Amino acid sequence: MRNPMTRHDAHPLQEATTRVALAAYLHDLGKFAERAGAHAQDPRLDAHLTLYCPFHEEAKGRGWHSHRHAAHTALAFDTIEPWLPPLLGRESAPYAPRRRAGDAAAADATDSLINAAAAHHRPDSFLQWVIATADRVASGFEREEFEKYNHAKDETRAGLDHYTARQLTLFEQMRLGSGGSVPDEKALRWRYPLRTLSPASLFPAKAAQCEGRDRDAARQEYARLWQWFLEAIKLIPQAHRQQLPLWFDHFDSLWLAATQAIPAATAFNVKPEVSLYDHSRTTAALAAALWRWHEAAGQTDASAAGRLRERSDYREPKFLLIQGDFFGIQDFIFASGGDTRKQAAKLLRGRSFQVSLFTELAALRILDALGLPATSQVINAAGKFLIVAPHTPEVLATLADLRSEFDAWFLRHTFGLAGMGLAWQDASCEDFLLRKDSTGDKAAERGFAALRTRLVEQLDRAKHARFDLCRSGARVFSDADYRFGPCAFNGRLPADQAAEHGAAASCALSRDQIAIGRALVDRFERLLIVRETGTELLHSGERLQPLELPLFGYRLAFTAHEEASGRFGVLAATGLLRRCFDFSLPGADDADGTMPLWNGYARRFISGYVPRASGSENRLSGRYVGVAQDDFPEAGDLAPFDLLASEDRQPDESGSGWLGVAALGVLKGDIDNLGELFRIGLQQPTFAKHAALSRQVNAFFAIYLSWLLAREFPKVYTVFAGGDDFFLVGPWRQVQKLAWRMRCEFHRYVAENGDLHFSAGVATQKPGAPVHVLAELAEEALALAKQCREPASSPVQPAKNAVTCFGQTVPWSQWLHLEGALDRLGVLRRDAGLSTGYVYGLLRFVDLCRREREGDPEAAMWRARFKYRTRRFVVDRIRGLDEATRQRRFNELATDIGVNGIDKLGANYRIVLFNHLYQFRDR
Repeated sequence: MRNPMTRHDAHPLQEATTRVALAAYLHDLGKFAERAGAHAQDPRLDAHLTLYCPFHEEAKGRGWHSHRHAAHTALAFDTIEPWLPPLLGRESAPYAPRRRAGDAAAADATDSLINAAAAHHRPDSFLQWVIATADRVASGFEREEFEKYNHAKDETRAGLDHYTARQLTLFEQMRLGSGGSVPDEKALRWRYPLRTLSPASLFPAKAAQCEGRDRDAARQEYARLWQWFLEAIKLIPQAHRQQLPLWFDHFDSLWLAATQAIPAATAFNVKPEVSLYDHSRTTAALAAALWRWHEAAGQTDASAAGRLRERSDYREPKFLLIQGDFFGIQDFIFASGGDTRKQAAKLLRGRSFQVSLFTELAALRILDALGLPATSQVINAAGKFLIVAPHTPEVLATLADLRSEFDAWFLRHTFGLAGMGLAWQDASCEDFLLRKDSTGDKAAERGFAALRTRLVEQLDRAKHARFDLCRSGARVFSDADYRFGPCAFNGRLPADQAAEHGAAASCALSRDQIAIGRALVDRFERLLIVRETGTELLHSGERLQPLELPLFGYRLAFTAHEEASGRFGVLAATGLLRRCFDFSLPGADDADGTMPLWNGYARRFISGYVPRASGSENRLSGRYVGVAQDDFPEAGDLAPFDLLASEDRQPDESGSGWLGVAALGVLKGDIDNLGELFRIGLQQPTFAKHAALSRQVNAFFAIYLSWLLAREFPKVYTVFAGGDDFFLVGPWRQVQKLAWRMRCEFHRYVAENGDLHFSAGVATQKPGAPVHVLAELAEEALALAKQCREPASSPVQPAKNAVTCFGQTVPWSQWLHLEGALDRLGVLRRDAGLSTGYVYGLLRFVDLCRREREGDPEAAMWRARFKYRTRRFVVDRIRGLDEATRQRRFNELATDIGVNGIDKLGANYRIVLFNHLYQFRDR
């Protein structure tokens, strides 16, 4: 067996490919440094301007250098070099090693890594042209547009420059169908403040609040951010610098935290709408694949550089876009068994996290097999990923093997209940460009827009050809071994351990799910991913919890504090540690959501908030219906659903009892028409914009929502939240309030763009219902919300933009009216002594009002019947009042309930009545 203390063999080109990616990733490092004034007084600046920046001659022998940031890129590399891996020395292939003379930098080799990064506006050698090409392709530049950009000054259409301009939001500019024209850049109202990544900084602000023409103030903002970056890079563990791919994954999360709101481009009137982070990552992915294609084809000489310069080979399909999609998510998460309810909360949390692990590990397996760095994976959200690879025979053959490997793993361990779909599409440089037709207009289905359509079609084919069962047959199902019976936690799977010592029969997959749920509750907030050959280095202990089941050739272990294992230096040194993820939530003490999301490790936003018991619930045992004294959890334990169901109950008027129904609210929703928004929402789509939108959509649910729950809705449980959808469980009334709050916050998140919204379904159920029943009810409610047709926001798309609650679908625009009516009904209950019987009888009038609006003439009698019943209630129930007071009370009820309630809100008033009844029931 291989000695685990020796370096594990990796793909022979992985280190070299990662260096190419890093050079491309940091090609615009100088934009950050220049705007911060980091090297404004550096005596080497003039020489670097001459070396790296285009020069434009003017009259009388004068001239100027454009794109001065390229010179700053070379200087900034020197600044951060002490905290980089040793990649500038002798082991620097495919780049030449850097030479030094004394304390000052000597003339760098033409093909050094730094030169390749800094020369992207004046490329000469092949390696320089690889990065220059990737830079232009990521932005979608056609030749003429780039030449104008390369000869332009750094200023926007609005007259701001690279210091003062703040990043626009793509959300403000998206339009669906005939939803209206995109405002001119000068009319765009929203910008991203120049801040580190945090829950608060994800949101745009009005331009007047964060953008001005004061260059000194703008530079100071950049200077503060630059200084934070220089301190933050030191937090990456020193031991991890010896493994470039591992370090690069950490650095990518740091770069995200530092540059997510820095505009990547401002010259030649280019809209500053893509962040430096998204441009860096897509450029790195394209450069790595481009270099590998040329390396495989043996085209790395001056002739190849010339073809890139002239774009004569731009139609050559050099890239392969690989898509992964985890299918069967809901069946997987909500599977049930005999003992499911006992571990419901931990199982749900564990399964949801496990779905993210499947996606992460499948993507890592592909990256390792192809010898690509983490930055080649440009999209990763909600069970989906996109990887940019070279289009070579070796890659195609490897992918075919990996598809079979994934199929075999999922058939063996899930029997086809879940799986990983894999599809790929070749692409050329030209496919990424913003293509123009003969009239000069942007064509909807050419260039990158057409490429994106082909990607969707390829993935759809993969979904309909799962496991290739037509050729492999269904042998896997007949080979199932049920000698120990079915798994107690997933009744469809066979147990591989018998029931013994009080433990139920179970399979390894379920045991890992429970272990994950337990680890998350115990605040194990880092995950080690180790090659399977390093298994013996993972020992269970107080601060390290390995999982049982290997995933695609890797072993996983949760840990809490890096100090407990020396920051995993031994594993890192051997090359066995492939990734180390920090998935901690935004800090609980982050009151305003401004703390940077960076702790020195690669960040993955895959956890999600879950409520914990305070330990004092047993002192209020009368509040919690159906919870025995012995069943109350300890402080810090995961709060069980039975406990959450009673959290909305409130003390009665006497203070001796509790009012309100014990029920769970289940909230499921997703963004409306997202596929169409990605397909036609932007007038000028590019690869970098596509990646940026995917990241930003995911961030609202995966980052901001977790912080919002922890701060304001601590009793709501995250089943999953990421990509464009979410599934939450909590106290029934709090879930309703959360749904409205999310709607308002999402509206603010997308710059108040009326074309961007989500629909949601709310189901209310007594505690004890199986989780798959909760899921089905929420799915049915969401389906009803998606059928909402009024008010229509577009003649070509249904409005959706609605919520279904108690079986009633309501446009979001009416929700506040229902809340107001509910508040008023509560006041009437107190002042007029409304009885439960009277309120319950109002449901009949609501139904008659609905029938009247549907055309039933007999139902119109509801008004007279309502007034009669209300008058009888006033006469019979409210005694001791004079006639005038009784008449005033009758008029009040008739107006507030009859006119402003039932008549105005129609069938939607049913939600008001149910909410009122549920709040004042005794159980």
